This record gives sequence, C-alpha cells and structure tokens, in this order.
Amino acid sequence: MADQSTIQRTLNAFTQENVAQLREAVEAIGRRHSAVFSHPFEKEMLLLEVDLTGLRASKRAEGSTKGYFSGSRNRTGRQLLRVSAPLYGEVLFEKLYPGNTTSCEVLKQTLGEVERFLGLDRHKRRRTLLRIDGGFGTDENLNWLIWRGYEFVAKGYGGRRASMLARSVPEGGWQEGPTQSQQLGVPAKAHRYARKTKSVVRRWFDQKGKMHQDYLVSTLSELAPPRIAKLYDGRAGMEADIKGDKRGLGIEKRRKKSFHAQEALALLAQLSHNLLAYFKRWFLEGTGAQKLGVERLVRDVLAMAGEVRVGRISGKVRLKLPHLHPWAKAVAVGVEAHRSRHGWRTIWRKI
Repeated sequence: MADQSTIQRTLNAFTQENVAQLREAVEAIGRRHSAVFSHPFEKEMLLLEVDLTGLRASKRAEGSTKGYFSGSRNRTGRQLLRVSAPLYGEVLFEKLYPGNTTSCEVLKQTLGEVERFLGLDRHKRRRTLLRIDGGFGTDENLNWLIWRGYEFVAKGYGGRRASMLARSVPEGGWQEGPTQSQQLGVPAKAHRYARKTKSVVRRWFDQKGKMHQDYLVSTLSELAPPRIAKLYDGRAGMEADIKGDKRGLGIEKRRKKSFHAQEALALLAQLSHNLLAYFKRWFLEGTGAQKLGVERLVRDVLAMAGEVRVGRISGKVRLKLPHLHPWAKAVAVGVEAHRSRHGWRTIWRKI
C-alpha cells in the first residue's frame, strides 16, 4: 500500500489529461457495476438530481474565488457539480468548477455529459425526471429541458416572480402543504413555457413570523400541488448525501492547491461513494445496515475488526466477524445470503 506522501505527490502531479483518464476509468467501472444501466424505463421514470455545492479552500488555491458557500460569508473556494440517481444511491457525474461558477451556467453542459454516459436517447429522456433547485431554474434552462424532452420538477429562479405569482393566487386558493406551516397555491397567471407546465407557489413563516415564498414548476401538470411539493422536497435526501460525503469521505476536508489534484480527489470520492452503494446492494440488501449513509458505513461498518481467510485447497473465503459488534449480524446475514454467488462463508466469533 502506498504511503501518504506518495499519494500526495501523485495527486499533485495530475494534469488535465490525467483527470480525463481517471474519469474514463471511473465511468468504465460504473458501466460495469451500476444498477442505473438496468433501469426499467418502460415501467418507471429514472429520477436524476443535479446540485452545485461549495467546497471551501484557501484563496491561494487554483480556481479558488469568492462565491456562494452555504453558511459562510466572504469565503473562497470552488464549486462541485454533482448528478446523482437517488433511487440507486449512486453518483453519476461530478465536475469541479471555480468558486464563482453559478448553477444556471453549467446545467446544459452537465446533462450533455450525463446523456453521453448513460446513452440517453430521445425516448429515454422522455422517461427521465429531473429534480433541480432554483439556481438551475431559469426560463432559458427550463425551456431547454423541455426542448430536450425531459420531465422535471424545479424551483423557479428569482424572488420577484414568486411574489408576483403569489399575488395572483385566488382568494381562498391556498391549501396546506406537505410540511408544517407551509401553504400552497396555484397562480391564476403563471409564466408560460415551451410546453404545458404547472406552477405552484409555496409560502411559509419562520420562527420570527416573517413570511417566505418561492415557486415550483413541473411538466407533470396532472399532479396536484401537494404531490409536486412533496416530490420536490425529496431533494433533502441529496443534500444529506452531500453532507455525508463531506464528513465520511472528506471531500471538503482534503484540500489541494492544484485544481487538477482537487478534481482527481473529487473523482476518487465519487468512485468511493459508488463502491459503497454497490457494497450495500451486494451484501447488505434486506438488512438493517442497508439504510445507512456513507458516513455511518465508513465510521461503523467498514471500521469493524474482522479476519479473512482463504482455503488453500478449496479457495473459499471465510470471513470472521466480532459477534458483539452492533452491525456484525447485518454484515454476516448479507454475506451469507450471497454465499452461493461468491462461495463465501461467514463465521461468528470474538476477535
């Protein structure tokens, strides 16, 4: 195993060409093992989420500029673009950008990369549902998504239009939303896009009694407002995944001065995230550990002491686990369930 200094020197030597080669390798592994490539488009839509999250960094780092970093003012860093498939817990695409990059300017290029990777033709795009936040939800981007054939539920861009739409909601037209103190309304005069859509205004009050409002836009116009709002609220899962990766995989803690080195780290973190998703699907499916996120998998399950032995004659793998560990049973049950496929035996004992 390479020591830390060797790994750091290797990362620091990365060039743009090396990053492209690493991306090809990560994508090749994904094509072989990802469950997304077996998605039944005829039966259900493929749900994809796009997000741009800030990674704080020193102002002396390459590509580190002032920009939007949640909870921090006047901070510098870079932006990490991520596309994920929440039904499968996998990250499909990641790319690093300078800190002053905004969401609205990278959506088209990003989806072009996703279409290339997944082979999304016109038919598959019509069976793909995108869930995006307000940074991506400009009129230009939403009309472009319509032109490409995607379905989407998105938060609209800009607060002025939200206020205007809220004023056009008929008297008595507000109804309870899926979350506490939230109200939903369908505006009488909604903005017109390139195809039929439904706009839903949301308003709520904070603890100080101040009212906030925004609006959602969806091509799924047959859905009722509470259903659209609940569908969009599912984005909270992606935000939790990103926080889990930051803590569990250290994608923000491990900071490199070189832009290419940092992007290589992001790609390695993407690979690690997906390997954990495959691990859960292969060995933890149907167990209590299947629901664990990246942070707890790394901290609790993968840190478990264990012993692996390979039979000299049979070649079978024996895995010994500490039976007092809280997740040992889940791992043992999961491995045992796949024994016929891998020829593994699980033995319980104190270690």
